[in-house]
Amino acid sequence: MKRKKFKWFSSVLVIFIVLAIGFVFIAGKDDKDKKDKKGKKEGPVEVAEPDTQVTLDWWFQDWSGGVNWMKDYVVYFENKYPNIDLNLIPIPFDDLFAKLIPSIAQGNEPEILYGYDEWLVGKDVSKLFHPLTPDIMSVSEFKDIIYEATLANVTGSDGNIYGMPWATGANAFGFTYHKDMFREAGIDPAGIKSWDDLKDAAKKLTVYNDDGSIKRSGMLFSYTEAANTFLDMIQMQGARDKMLDPVADVWNFNIPEAKKAMETFKWFVDNKVYDPTSGDPFTSFPNKLGAMLLIGPWNVGASMTNFPELEVGYLIMPPFPTASSKLVLGSIVSYGSLFISKRVEGDVEKAALTFIKEIMTNPVGLYDIPFYNDPPYWVGAVCNKKYIEILQGLS
Repeated sequence: MKRKKFKWFSSVLVIFIVLAIGFVFIAGKDDKDKKDKKGKKEGPVEVAEPDTQVTLDWWFQDWSGGVNWMKDYVVYFENKYPNIDLNLIPIPFDDLFAKLIPSIAQGNEPEILYGYDEWLVGKDVSKLFHPLTPDIMSVSEFKDIIYEATLANVTGSDGNIYGMPWATGANAFGFTYHKDMFREAGIDPAGIKSWDDLKDAAKKLTVYNDDGSIKRSGMLFSYTEAANTFLDMIQMQGARDKMLDPVADVWNFNIPEAKKAMETFKWFVDNKVYDPTSGDPFTSFPNKLGAMLLIGPWNVGASMTNFPELEVGYLIMPPFPTASSKLVLGSIVSYGSLFISKRVEGDVEKAALTFIKEIMTNPVGLYDIPFYNDPPYWVGAVCNKKYIEILQGLS
């Protein structure tokens, strides 16, 4: 791909989000990497390309920006590897979740699978997928490329890695907003540094009908994103250890910090700047029934891809309860990951391993695509260290 000046918005946002994720995850000291069951020594592995023409079926989540992104990548990849054809198969989120594991049990899964690491909690991935280590590279080399904090749920009981986390939409890391509404209200988004600033902005942005009912909410919330933020707000008050009794294995939200967080959400309803009856926020926001939406930055690409006429920006979540509090994001982070079927062999196995290794070792080919598109297909946090180093070199 021909390189050109990187869009500062995407570059800065992606780097910031990756750094923010680091506030949440505390990695332990590196342990000596385990050898795989076959007793292979760790070191660079040469992945052979297939000798014959191979087609890989690839399940991927059906969302407009992501599908457009992957279609572009298919062209890039097939030009580089003419012996490998990628058959991209978009599948709606709920259907993908429902069929991922059952398809493996039934033996009818595709060669390349897409899913989220949280779907694998409590499962031994070594029983589900083809190993990526040591077949592509050693465990230590893998961790040199992919952030270690993302690997917990894709690491098998044998210590090998069975999935490649590649990105997260960073749910509840901030707010999408309509730039035109901010301009009309005379609000500078760069000046929003606290939740008090958010409240003031929401007041100015709310529009009312003649009867006093809300015509346009200054703020919109979705259930799942608000729940994520609720946990972050508790942690930002230093109450992380109060939420769970590890002995009784019981969650406890009957604490002052949880009450303070909940009261903050309730303020937007009580002060009539958020209409909880406004319907699905993923419909009401693009229809301009709300000026701001608590969401991950992925929504910037989703909104602008589906509604290119919109001017959409993104505000990073401010600290809570004050601007001077320590920022904590990502109490719940889900990593989109790629996997290889255990059933692959021969040239199909070579092709599948080549596909994963290409993304890992040459990340520009994949990650440049959404940010150079206008509007961007997607904005979020990538899991590949090499690509972040490239962004940092360009910013």
